[in-house]
Amino acid sequence: MKLTKIIITSISIALLLTSFSCQTSQIIEENIDENEISQVNDEISYEEEEKLIADTEKMQKIGFDEIWGYVMSGREHEFSTKYPITDVGYFCDAVNYKCEMPLVPTRAKFFKNYKGRVHLTTSVDSKWQTHILLRNDLPFRKNIIEQLVKASETYDGLQIDWESVPKEDDELFWDFLIELKEKLSGKPLTMAIPARTKTLQKDAYNYEKLSKIADRIIIMAYDEHWSTSKPGAIASTDWCARITDYAKTQIPPEKLVMGLSFYGRSWLNAPVKASAWYNSGVERIIKENNVTDIKRDSNGIPHFTFKEEAEINLWYDDLISLKIRCNMYKNKEIKNISFWRVGQENPEFWNSLELNKK
Repeated sequence: MKLTKIIITSISIALLLTSFSCQTSQIIEENIDENEISQVNDEISYEEEEKLIADTEKMQKIGFDEIWGYVMSGREHEFSTKYPITDVGYFCDAVNYKCEMPLVPTRAKFFKNYKGRVHLTTSVDSKWQTHILLRNDLPFRKNIIEQLVKASETYDGLQIDWESVPKEDDELFWDFLIELKEKLSGKPLTMAIPARTKTLQKDAYNYEKLSKIADRIIIMAYDEHWSTSKPGAIASTDWCARITDYAKTQIPPEKLVMGLSFYGRSWLNAPVKASAWYNSGVERIIKENNVTDIKRDSNGIPHFTFKEEAEINLWYDDLISLKIRCNMYKNKEIKNISFWRVGQENPEFWNSLELNKK
């Protein structure tokens, strides 16, 4: 099976395999410079593939100081204390429409027997809500800080995964984080932020600025290609290497955590896709597909069904590609890595990792 590209012609199989990211298409489009996306590599020959697999299988266990794994609320059963995970990012429900924290279970409810650290991870779903929460002339900011501190009381740390911060709100965001960190009274404040390969002129996720505030910076080095982009790798190793090289110039090594993804994504290439249509478009579809059986419901509304051939392009990571990327990070002297998210992976992958002895 090719490591770089796989075409699957069964829609049902693709739907079963398709998973999701913690980032939305709109957020990704705003944060990724398409000029920085790696070109799709040519498929390798059978002989090259066999050698690649053989070389990868010979790799020893890859060691890191910290290995983070995200656990989704409602999917706690997919986590195992047997995995070599030092830190769990427990992804709870997003801040609600009232700009309030949802109810959060105590750490002991799902992680009582886990000896590592568990960081309550919070998110906000929209840019306008994030803007309101950050404004220091409104009561929402003070309230959400108090609620975040309260919600994380039984946890080992708090993580901010706010992915819709407007670039114009950069200083408001940094001040908010400083105030929040002070209220945490020594408890670790960590952050998950988008991938960058260079410093932007205006950027709320400025790596250098954030590294002076947070105790750990998790770089979401995935979604190089997303649901509305052209098909391609979720995170090509070359692209991740460039992100790493830049991040190392901005973030101290002990604070830097490079994020990897477990999920795959499929793209559908079909002549007719789900959409809204002009009447002229409907008539064209009827003609081009030789539709003759047009039915009406009890209100006289017409509808019809037809079949067409579709191509599905599905990209994903497996044991081989994940080991290659982890080894790249190891060779670049990255101390800490993370995974979005636990439950989406082949469980055998955890046998490829180990924790460095301290």
